[in-house]
Amino acid sequence: MNKYTTIEEFLADLSDDRRQQVEAIREIVTQANSSLTEHIKWNSPSYILDGEDRITFNMHYPDQTMLVLHMGATRKEDKKADPIMKDETGLIKWSSDSRGYLSFKSINEIEDRKSQLTKTLTDWLTIK
Repeated sequence: MNKYTTIEEFLADLSDDRRQQVEAIREIVTQANSSLTEHIKWNSPSYILDGEDRITFNMHYPDQTMLVLHMGATRKEDKKADPIMKDETGLIKWSSDSRGYLSFKSINEIEDRKSQLTKTLTDWLTIK
């Protein structure tokens, strides 16, 4: 696996199908909050809000494109506590109170769930 230093390097290394999925999600993420800054973290695109990484792609599974919702390094996670956000869409699979992931297998699934994904990300980014 290549070690990426820029978003452009990352995108150039993806298959056409995966690149289409990532670009569609990137557009939704940046529309959810115009204050986000994009960079590479965990060898994938990640989004910073108010100095903390909050949303990061996880591309380690070849059959799905995943987004990790997290609170950066300053907030301690509690794997036994209830999630800090109510997910009315059912898109988030929680792994702790402040970390969850969303998974998509195709561009069609992303497009079909665009409004739900937009709402989920917008809600997530309002949590401090």
